[in-house]
Amino acid sequence: MGAIELRDKLIKQFEIFIQDESKLVTLDGVFDSMNVSPSDSNTNSLIPEQHYKVVEVRRDKRLNSETQGKNWDDVKLELKKKYGF
Repeated sequence: MGAIELRDKLIKQFEIFIQDESKLVTLDGVFDSMNVSPSDSNTNSLIPEQHYKVVEVRRDKRLNSETQGKNWDDVKLELKKKYGF
């Protein structure tokens, strides 16, 4: 899909989306989070720096085989059993 087609598609979707006030508030939050500049990231970020550090530590452990992951199909099966999805 080219840029023009994508733009037209998004415009049509936004026209529908903005008619619902709760969705409009959500969309405003998305735009706010996208517009945070790097210099503002420490003060205005919706995600605290500590969360990034936790994810980085967990990722490093996974890459170094210090922890084991689960197959996505196994995770889905467990969720279906537990929650009936």
